[in-house]
Amino acid sequence: MKLSEIAKKFDGKLLGEDIDIKGVSSPENAKEEDIVFIKDKKYLDKLKESKAGAIVTKEQLDINKPQLIVDSPEKVVYYLLDTLYREEEKKDFIAKTAVLGKNVKLGKNVYIGEYVVIEDNVEIGDNTKIFPFTYIGRNTKIGKDSILYPRVTVYKNTIIGNRVIIHSGAVIAGDGFGYYQKDGKHIKINHIGSVVIEDDVEIGANTTIDRAMIDKTVIKEGTKIDNLVMVGHNCNIGKNTILVSQVGIAGSCNIGNNVILAGQVGVADHINIGDNIIVTAKSGVGKDLKKPGIYGANIPAIEWNKWKKILIYLYKLPELLKRK
Repeated sequence: MKLSEIAKKFDGKLLGEDIDIKGVSSPENAKEEDIVFIKDKKYLDKLKESKAGAIVTKEQLDINKPQLIVDSPEKVVYYLLDTLYREEEKKDFIAKTAVLGKNVKLGKNVYIGEYVVIEDNVEIGDNTKIFPFTYIGRNTKIGKDSILYPRVTVYKNTIIGNRVIIHSGAVIAGDGFGYYQKDGKHIKINHIGSVVIEDDVEIGANTTIDRAMIDKTVIKEGTKIDNLVMVGHNCNIGKNTILVSQVGIAGSCNIGNNVILAGQVGVADHINIGDNIIVTAKSGVGKDLKKPGIYGANIPAIEWNKWKKILIYLYKLPELLKRK
């Protein structure tokens, strides 16, 4: 792709030779046909030593290389990553080793990979791709242009929307974690509900989303879920929310729209978190959060001997308070 084409698309300015770009790279690993981008001038020395053919930047740099000057270099790079590195198109294929149950309805250009198992009464929309070793339970509906990567497991009665991406190892609509006590034993509660995943959701590898006991667990449109996240039964996750890796949400929680739960946040059961809230990494949420803002109670790592001294004083706090 010529630099002039990129400049035109992003209303940018080209300084220097109009070379053909074939890749995107970091300055250290770039080749002569690669473009790199720079966010901070402190990396200028690395850039001068780079073999990169061109640079995308927000302002002109004192360097003898073709430069593409645009308002948002990051957006140019994101566009090039999509354009120059497209995955091989897979469509209109059903592997001989795939097993399809009764009354399975497939749309146009559907790809079904090796050793996929699809149970009875499943519907799959146009242009959807089901990669090898994936299991889809009965009565499940999957929309158009969705992707289920290898070894995804989708239990029965699940609804998955359009343009949904589910990464390897994810388990959708497994049993909720629910038991009752009888004669001193834990007795399993039968969960007959479902999971609904709306349009444009992405679910990371090895994430689990449990089905509801009676009603449904819902992931609303535009939400992005990282790897290794746990969403408990009967939860309702709002629109355009982000759940970062190792977040754990217990059952029957309501999470609002445009929420960010950072890495390893834990949410107790039956908690309500409102719209436009950020919870910082490693925080525990034990009561409702209603007002938009940033919340957190994590403890950053400090030198161990110092922390032990702090603990001694923490243990003495009740005694010190009594003295007052």
